[in-house]
Amino acid sequence: MKKVLVLAVIAMAIISIGCRKEYTISVKTNNIEWGVVSGSGVYAKGEEVIISAKPLSGCQFLMWEDGNFDLNRTIIVRDNATYTAIFRQEGPSQTDLDIHTGIACIDALAKDMIMVQGGTFLMGAAMNDTDAYSYEKPRHSVTLSDYYICKYEVTQELWQAVMDSTSNCNIGWTEDNGLGKEYPAYGVDWNDCISFIQRLNAITGLKFRLPTEAEWEYAARGGRNSKGYMYAGGNVIADVAWYGYNSDDKSHEVMQKKANELGLYDMTGNVFEWCSDWYADEYYSHSEAVNPQGPSGGSYRVYRGGCMHYGARGCRLSCRYCDYPDSRARDTGFRLALSAEK
Repeated sequence: MKKVLVLAVIAMAIISIGCRKEYTISVKTNNIEWGVVSGSGVYAKGEEVIISAKPLSGCQFLMWEDGNFDLNRTIIVRDNATYTAIFRQEGPSQTDLDIHTGIACIDALAKDMIMVQGGTFLMGAAMNDTDAYSYEKPRHSVTLSDYYICKYEVTQELWQAVMDSTSNCNIGWTEDNGLGKEYPAYGVDWNDCISFIQRLNAITGLKFRLPTEAEWEYAARGGRNSKGYMYAGGNVIADVAWYGYNSDDKSHEVMQKKANELGLYDMTGNVFEWCSDWYADEYYSHSEAVNPQGPSGGSYRVYRGGCMHYGARGCRLSCRYCDYPDSRARDTGFRLALSAEK
């Protein structure tokens, strides 16, 4: 009887070992010259594994590709998986942007302005892109210098801190359309944005501005870290944006969806964002190749990004929109930029 029991125990152990599931965890970096990673290996299902990212000299860890910002993170092994750490080279010193006004949301702008390393990219839509409109074409090469752009849209809290009131927002902020300090400041026209920026610059001593249309698209595409996504941060729009099918027809607090490759939020959806450029349908056919500023004049100003009312087609990264500079709408706000040469 004892021999039978021992054999049964051995058999159960063999079965148990045979059923042990192992999975491969791969930890990668977007550039081996910018950072190193660890944690790759074969692990049992349910095992806790620490994966790590370490930037090399002159570089910064930005985030993991799935949106996690922890240098060292613990994962639970569930399946074969790949984790990619996104690094970038450091730009001009962030301390040059320090703001000391005693107003918390204004002082926070220093750390919330993301350095975008300049580079060359293809702007606009391909000629064979059947979803694109004619004024998104032709796709053309654009080279940009370094600049900063804010990780979030200007919020109602920031607007009120600079302007002291919502008096320039003729379309009032309401619960039905999104009301609260972390909601975007919508209902502002292009001229309102300029007034806000002039006042902000007087307070801070810096030179904030609206991004150019080219800067906006380059940053939305992820700059040098671009993965070629259709939307800012991914190919599944619901993961990265408040848009026509998940927004309940209202704006939402900023930074609630997944960030893009540069750590920028809501560049797809939520509210449209004014750019500095005048607009012309045919501008792409004769755009400057280096740091384009848009047409020299016109009747309309550009805004980009899609919004909470639009479907996926209207939120693609190459989509272009425009309106009169004094036009206000409850789906339109803006985002701050700053030249690297201050």
